[in-house]
Amino acid sequence: MILPLPEKFDANEIFILCSTVLTLALMYKLPRYLSIVTIIIIWLFNVFLALTADITLSVKPYELYYTIDHNTHELFDELLHFVTYPTLPYFVVNFYHFFKPKGVKLISYIVFWSGIAIMLEWISVKFHVFTYTGWNLLLSFVVYLVVFTANIWLADFIEKKHPSKWTTTH
Repeated sequence: MILPLPEKFDANEIFILCSTVLTLALMYKLPRYLSIVTIIIIWLFNVFLALTADITLSVKPYELYYTIDHNTHELFDELLHFVTYPTLPYFVVNFYHFFKPKGVKLISYIVFWSGIAIMLEWISVKFHVFTYTGWNLLLSFVVYLVVFTANIWLADFIEKKHPSKWTTTH
């Protein structure tokens, strides 16, 4: 099944393209501290979370938000779910494995990245990537706290079985 193209190519599609290119470039350029197994599982886990959220929260009976230009699926929704969204949790987990914060520092780390996520989501709302019809940024903040905590736990679990062979040099 081929997904439809946008009805009108405007700011939200441009924002998604620019965000995707920027985050993928950062992924390529910045050091990697995770095994490829961890990256793939974390990536797929976050695709699953994004799709599950959209399938449950953006349709009836809730209809708390919709993405892009309308409440139907198009090509840029897929780019958002499969490429753009999973990059932020990748960065959260990647740098967690570099810094290895514990205790209060770990809580601060998760709160910091949740704040980054809220800032990025707020910008996304301004570009009409998301249109809230009952959702808000405070709910997103709570979700990000849980999602980033789950990602860190999952990555720790995977890295015990498939440790990365990273070094601090390229």
